[in-house]
Amino acid sequence: MFNFSDSEAPSQTPRQIARSFRWLGWIGFGLQCALGFIPILVVVANVLFQPGRQQTGRLSLGLWMAIACLFILLFSIYWCFRYTLLARKLEDRDLRPAKSEVIRDLRIGIVVNVASMSIALLIALFRVGELTIRMLTLPQGATVVTPNQVGTTVGSAGTLITPSNMIAIQAMVNTIAAGLIGLVVTMLLLYQVRQHRSSYID
Repeated sequence: MFNFSDSEAPSQTPRQIARSFRWLGWIGFGLQCALGFIPILVVVANVLFQPGRQQTGRLSLGLWMAIACLFILLFSIYWCFRYTLLARKLEDRDLRPAKSEVIRDLRIGIVVNVASMSIALLIALFRVGELTIRMLTLPQGATVVTPNQVGTTVGSAGTLITPSNMIAIQAMVNTIAAGLIGLVVTMLLLYQVRQHRSSYID
């Protein structure tokens, strides 16, 4: 279906293009929903239960960026679903949009997914850098002593990295992966639409 090595590949028919929009749209939608589940939970939990926020009543810059990234991710998930709706219009000759309109929608998808990945990457760089600096402040071979549930103390190496830190990092990786999937889906669709020789998909 996607012959990238052949510059003279035959023009795709509207039904072939519509079929690609449908199955690639559903694949992108399903994968982005699955990957977006953890980031949504992490952001909602941080907004509702962030320690210290009750006293200040304010959100940190990192959390604001995470919220913005989450909204962009949700829009990206909707945009992949929109490709399936666009497939229906491409199958109907009376509703079929112009090629320029389809390309414009695909370009919006590219911008949205690149923005989602960029913000998530900035947050990840900041978060991982913060954890790395925190670990480097410990003397080499040091052991952090923390209280356990019984009230005694136990020695455990590396407890500065908590489960919540790892979940946050996993959420950022998931967001980047979801954006990458959306970008790949959009680029494949854009390639197929551009292979169509006419200015109109007919």
